[in-house]
Amino acid sequence: MYIMNDFDLNKVDLNLLKSLQALLSERHVGRAAKRMHISQSAMSHTLARLRDTFDDPLFVRTSTGLEPTARAFGLTTNLSNILDDIGLLLAQEQFDPAKVKTRFRLHTHSFVISIYLTSFFQKIHQLAPNLIFETHSFSEYSYRQLDKGNVDLIVAAGFQAPSRFLQRRIIEEDRVCLVDKSHPAQKNWGPETFMKYPHIKNTLPGNKDDPIAKGLQQQKLPPREIGFYSDDMLSQGGILKNSDLIATLPRSLAEFSQQQYGHSILPCPIKIQSVLIKAIWHERSKNDKLHQWLRNQLADIHT
Repeated sequence: MYIMNDFDLNKVDLNLLKSLQALLSERHVGRAAKRMHISQSAMSHTLARLRDTFDDPLFVRTSTGLEPTARAFGLTTNLSNILDDIGLLLAQEQFDPAKVKTRFRLHTHSFVISIYLTSFFQKIHQLAPNLIFETHSFSEYSYRQLDKGNVDLIVAAGFQAPSRFLQRRIIEEDRVCLVDKSHPAQKNWGPETFMKYPHIKNTLPGNKDDPIAKGLQQQKLPPREIGFYSDDMLSQGGILKNSDLIATLPRSLAEFSQQQYGHSILPCPIKIQSVLIKAIWHERSKNDKLHQWLRNQLADIHT
């Protein structure tokens, strides 16, 4: 058995080994050069490097071509196996969602699941039936869990994610106001009426991320009166029932609540930023085949 020390290993590159395989197969410098798509002189130079690397002539010239030495014969099987293994290592991984069997951990909002992700989950179940989703409510700790590898993906709305994470826009839509069908504000709707009645405040984002407070401040309007605090926008439709509260929600969620409770949808009377829902992930998952596939499927749900 021949053992190459660290110095010898550092002198070997993949092209040298491929050239050696060609020489062993063709047993002729010219034919080996043609197989490697290089000139005959370049192959002769490569053979000289191979002899120096292995400290052996490797081939003896005869009238019919090259005759491998005992050392070269001994390398033949191992060389073929090594190059095959390297080929497998470098080959593009083939991804088949139907063969996936794992659990994928997702932090998001309940309203995002109900309004946007239901069709996504159904589609993924058809394409990857053994992929199991695990969902948790998005919170201030979600980014920390993403750092630790305890969550695979965040799908969140209305937040500025830390710059260390990768992000992708999923969907963007406007906000509207939702009130009970008997709410008196409908008779004279406008900015003054908007400010006259109490509001439901979403407590999940901090004050700096509150889009309604930002909009009022930018338009030099006083803070709105808060009549109810909730960390779940999906529940606000039920909270509004038979009350004089006002909820400002993404349009799709307002339409969902309207269908459930018969509420009235009113245009937002102040300028306010739209709702941006983003997928957020750690750089460690950037090139993961399953992760890439799921991100692409997620981006396609509303295109």
